Amino acid sequence: MDKLKQKAKHHKLRSFFSSIFGMIAVFFIISSITVVWLNRTLIDNNTYVSTISPLVSKANVQNLIADKLSDQLLSNSPISNVAQALLPSSDLTVSNDQTQLKNLVKPIIKTDVVGILNTQSFQSLWKNTNKTAHQQFIDQLNGKSNVLTLNLHPAIEGIVTELKNSQLSQVANHISVGSTAGILNIKGNKVTKLRSYYKFFQIGTISFVLIAVASLALSIWIAVNHRKVFDRLLLISGVLALFGAVILDIPSHLDFNKTNQVSSNGIKTIFTTLTHNLLLSDVIVGGVLILIVVCSKLLKYYSIRKKYDKQLQTTIDNA
Repeated sequence: MDKLKQKAKHHKLRSFFSSIFGMIAVFFIISSITVVWLNRTLIDNNTYVSTISPLVSKANVQNLIADKLSDQLLSNSPISNVAQALLPSSDLTVSNDQTQLKNLVKPIIKTDVVGILNTQSFQSLWKNTNKTAHQQFIDQLNGKSNVLTLNLHPAIEGIVTELKNSQLSQVANHISVGSTAGILNIKGNKVTKLRSYYKFFQIGTISFVLIAVASLALSIWIAVNHRKVFDRLLLISGVLALFGAVILDIPSHLDFNKTNQVSSNGIKTIFTTLTHNLLLSDVIVGGVLILIVVCSKLLKYYSIRKKYDKQLQTTIDNA
């Protein structure tokens, strides 16, 4: 009896520590998906470019840029001059009110801006600018420079140049692009902090994955029923990963700005574009983990059925 009690106590102790390591494993498995995605997106040049580049080709983002840029153009130029340059004489004689003129002129400006954003030349410029800027920034982080620079100036200068060569030239000529427009400079102590965060993040990514694997292995090894714990941890992790994908999909169905649908749609598209790979990773990881559990269950069933059939055949042979 004492041996049975001691064995039961030993099993409870193993189950307790297995549960602790199991919770740690699930946490780090789910966290690793996001951490690895962030690492790839922020640090790997090709992944960063493939994530950022599609933004300017999305209709909702183009409309958002065109809306903001048209407002900026109209605020920098007298509406009467803009109207004379863009509207037919019939509209000028009928509409003298500034608000009416703005309502007539703004769609024309937006159409031209969207047209520029859709050109192959600008999209190539946007892609190349981001690729170069990101690579230079990462090189600076890996180096010993006292100043970190993210330079997106060529993209801003490019769109203004295109505007000046379009029918909006009279409006665009009032725009002055400074030499520092689109350039972010980080100096002083911020450089040291950012560089330390960057190195810590690189090490942390590997650590998250290793802790997840080690915790999972320990939880299964300590457990009384190894297979049961293995299936349970993978199932929980898979379900949580799929739940994470659902959470990431929710913003695409929300209105961030009910008073301005253009801004709301633009923000939603930016978010869904930037997090697309993370959502996809959650779905793939979640699906694979659940599939492994299903296969494990089927294998167990097949093993039991095979054992049962063997015993049945032995019984029949001995009868």
